[in-house]
Amino acid sequence: MANVQLENGFTRIANDIFEQMAKTKLSPIQYRILFVIWRYTYGFNRKEHEFSLSFIGTATEYDQRQLQRELVKLEQRKIIVQKVKRGKPRIISFNKNHDEWLDNETIGSSTIGNSTKGTIGKVTKGTIGSSTKEERKNLKKNIKKNNKEEEVSILEKIIDLLQISGIVPPRKINRFLREDIEDVIENFGFETPIEVIEEAIKDAARGNGETWKFVYNKLNTWRKSGVKTLADLDHLQENKKVQHKASNVDYDSLAKEFENE
Repeated sequence: MANVQLENGFTRIANDIFEQMAKTKLSPIQYRILFVIWRYTYGFNRKEHEFSLSFIGTATEYDQRQLQRELVKLEQRKIIVQKVKRGKPRIISFNKNHDEWLDNETIGSSTIGNSTKGTIGKVTKGTIGSSTKEERKNLKKNIKKNNKEEEVSILEKIIDLLQISGIVPPRKINRFLREDIEDVIENFGFETPIEVIEEAIKDAARGNGETWKFVYNKLNTWRKSGVKTLADLDHLQENKKVQHKASNVDYDSLAKEFENE
């Protein structure tokens, strides 16, 4: 039987919030996200906290990409507030002022996203189906924002892997290390950076270096060899095995074979 006692810890949440949550339509994953946010904010008597996607993923057992989409939805409905800055952990807080919350019907209707006369989204005469300059500007801005959020989530996942593997202790996570990781993500040309970087971290954790410098140098070597995906890496390593076998030919045995012939 589970030992559920208040003496073991509890989270203080106002009754008014619970009553409002009972009237609020949310998806199962959104409820799970909120439970985690409450647990690590109100549960520690704080208003906000740093949350990596990998941490929320472990706590809720949901995929990080799906979590990222649901966090955006909760933010659009003003139920949570996110502070996402490049190179820094995301900070999330719960908006207890439920009068500000928006429902799903409001989002995408006349309040948000609906095109009114003279506003963004209206098709101008002679340009049917063509987006306006302002729309294109907003689209580019949204794409850049999404790319930055994806980059930050990859950065957080890599930092988590480095800490879990023991290669970089938590106290050694500094600005210079983050810049190095960002350099790998942005400029090394890996199509699936998290997967390729994870392979280098695993190699280091097996005792072949055990430092971030080893990981970085290995990734740089792979980049110069044209590696962009795990398939490329497998192909590169297979070629090395073939070359290694060819360089270790037993010439004495070959000579004896020729003599016997």
